[in-house]
Amino acid sequence: MEPMDEKSWWVKSSKANIEDGGLVGSLVIHHAPPEGLVLSLQGLLDFLRFSGIQFGVNTILCQQIVLSPEIYVNERLVIANGKPSIAGEDARIELQVDENFEKKPRVLENGRVDFFDMGSVMLVKAGDILAVRVPPTDGVDGMAVNGQLIPGKKGRDYRLPQGRNTVVEQDGCVLVAEAEGHVVYSAKENKVHVFKEFIVQKDVDFSVGNIEFPGSIRVQGNVQPGFKLKAEGDIEIQGYVDAAWIEAGGSIIIRGGVQGRNKGIIRAGGNLRTPFIQNAAVDVGGSCFVGESVMHSQVSAGSKVVMEGRRAVIVGGIVRAGEEVITRVLGSPMAAPTEVEVGVHPHLRSEINALQESFKELHKNIDKTQKAIALLDNMAGASGSLPPDKAAMLQKLTLTYEHFKVEEEELLMRRSEIEVVMQDVKSARVSVHETVHPGVKVTISNYVFYVRDALSHVAFVIRDAEVHPVPL
Repeated sequence: MEPMDEKSWWVKSSKANIEDGGLVGSLVIHHAPPEGLVLSLQGLLDFLRFSGIQFGVNTILCQQIVLSPEIYVNERLVIANGKPSIAGEDARIELQVDENFEKKPRVLENGRVDFFDMGSVMLVKAGDILAVRVPPTDGVDGMAVNGQLIPGKKGRDYRLPQGRNTVVEQDGCVLVAEAEGHVVYSAKENKVHVFKEFIVQKDVDFSVGNIEFPGSIRVQGNVQPGFKLKAEGDIEIQGYVDAAWIEAGGSIIIRGGVQGRNKGIIRAGGNLRTPFIQNAAVDVGGSCFVGESVMHSQVSAGSKVVMEGRRAVIVGGIVRAGEEVITRVLGSPMAAPTEVEVGVHPHLRSEINALQESFKELHKNIDKTQKAIALLDNMAGASGSLPPDKAAMLQKLTLTYEHFKVEEEELLMRRSEIEVVMQDVKSARVSVHETVHPGVKVTISNYVFYVRDALSHVAFVIRDAEVHPVPL
């Protein structure tokens, strides 16, 4: 029999594989070489190259193999390692303004919160920087063991939160105030606005009427039953709100409290601060800070509901927060039905549903436009020419299709941003610093806990896909 040369032996007695998406090259030797056949490092390297492995080869291991091939028979050897790609860092938006805008209220010696000792207006001048965008970085390319490039993914980009009276400068990296005024960050819209202010020197009553203003509103008196205040900026009310409708794009301060009488509605894009809420519906995009009590009300906050007073209590109704509810007492000794929900931003869930409907409608329009373009292309035929009216129609349809694709990309980006936020419920909790009474229902994300016996000094958190009360 004709003696076997080294090249033939490697081909017949060994197998090289490319694994793990091209990042690993392996070698298996099925038989030891016949007596007298001398293996060489170059012969093994040539065989690996013949098998498609040419980058990241472990030459030290290769040298050991050719010196003693018999000890590696039927053993899977990692003979080469590629270089994985590295994803770039996502863009960052750094707000240069206070998201809450109000100063923290002063706590008196007796433990009460003084809502009169608190700032609420934040002024900026034209040219002041409101937010800075740190651009995403490029990814670092990798290399597969077969020598092919593995592109590094660029970081995700985000837009500056441009709102009213603001302008983007420096290639989309800086947001500045376009005019002097009051700055408002709307958590619900994720936009920074600059507004002017409207001041009411007395009660909002029949002598004043309803107010709708594209800036901020400050009321020196009370808001009487049945009246409506609507502002794109903040609303600050020195007195009380009695069965009225208060709506702000920014934050709301009601220093005298809210008596809803099951008719009052309070809505804010930012935060709400007030000493008490009774029989009212409250919906805020930021956090809700209450001094003493929330009684038989429907309260929804995108971030937190914080009861700040010494005797802070939540009794009856439903209180919802995207992140956390903090109180001293939850429920009542009479087991009044009281519900608390945390873990999912109330506004985000509504927005994601609206985005799904927008996607359906947009895809219908894209499909119709594509079919119309295809029909005109077929009419053009091999000559590639159309009558003037048809050519104009084709041009218009093409521009419409491009507009739809840009709109689709923006919807996808927004949906991605929301989904990232909604997936993180690890920090969601309900903290009760004194007593939880029976009759309370606690929901975190999709998990429910019914309080049947009184508990003290506990926090409700997610553990092993269940709601658990843990000591504070």
